[in-house]
Formats: sequence, C-alpha cells, structure tokens
Amino acid sequence: MSAISLLREHAEGVHLNGSGPGRRRDNRLWAQRVDRRRECVVVRVEGELDAAVSAEFFETVDRALQSPCDAVVIDLRAARFLSLRAAVRLGGLRRDGVGRPDLRIVAGGPGVERALEVTGVRSLFPSYSSMRAALDA
Repeated sequence: MSAISLLREHAEGVHLNGSGPGRRRDNRLWAQRVDRRRECVVVRVEGELDAAVSAEFFETVDRALQSPCDAVVIDLRAARFLSLRAAVRLGGLRRDGVGRPDLRIVAGGPGVERALEVTGVRSLFPSYSSMRAALDA
C-alpha cells in the first residue's frame, strides 16, 4: 500500500480504507489525520513522494497550512523516496511560513534524510525522535 495524506474539510481521524475521492489508479490513496488534542494536522506519506504525486501532495499541505491549527506535521517515516525537488519545496514552505501554522517534519529512512541533507533543508527543521515529540513540540 502506498499513501499520502489528504486534508478533507471537517474530517477527523484516519481514513485509509482505499475508498473515496483520493483513490488513484496506481493504488496510492489519500487520507488525513487531525490530532484535535494538540491542534495539529498530520500529513502522512507512504511510498514515494516523486513527480507523479508531488502536485497533489503540496495541494494537501497548502490546505493543511491554511487550517486553524497550531502545527502541520509531515510524517515521512514510511516514505521510501523523497525527490530533491519535493525536499526543496518543503524548505521553501518552511522559510515562507511566517504567520502560518508551524511546519514540522518527522523523517525516518536514510534516503529521505539524505534528500533533506543534500538540499540543505534538514537544517531548517528541528529533528524529532518520534511523532509524539513532533506533536508535543
């Protein structure tokens, strides 16, 4: 299964059942998670964040950043690949984020971390040891 989270208006919880408007031909699906206790929106990526899904992913992130929350956490722990272009764009969102919810990244695999390092984006984001640490920050 491969997924990237989709922010749905007024939705709560995780919706990863493979149905709904986010279903794609290549078995990628979209869902969201809103942590109401911490006023955070989590955008989770599973699989590859490449050119094929980048536009939809960043539309989702943009909507999340416009929501009335304290933070948007990009969960990359299950991502197998992060394109350099996507990494650079995440850095741009972080730099341009004045007056928006705090943008946080939780990364996992060495390939994803390498893309963040090579592009100089890693230094823009604090490093969190876990999702809970990112939500509690």
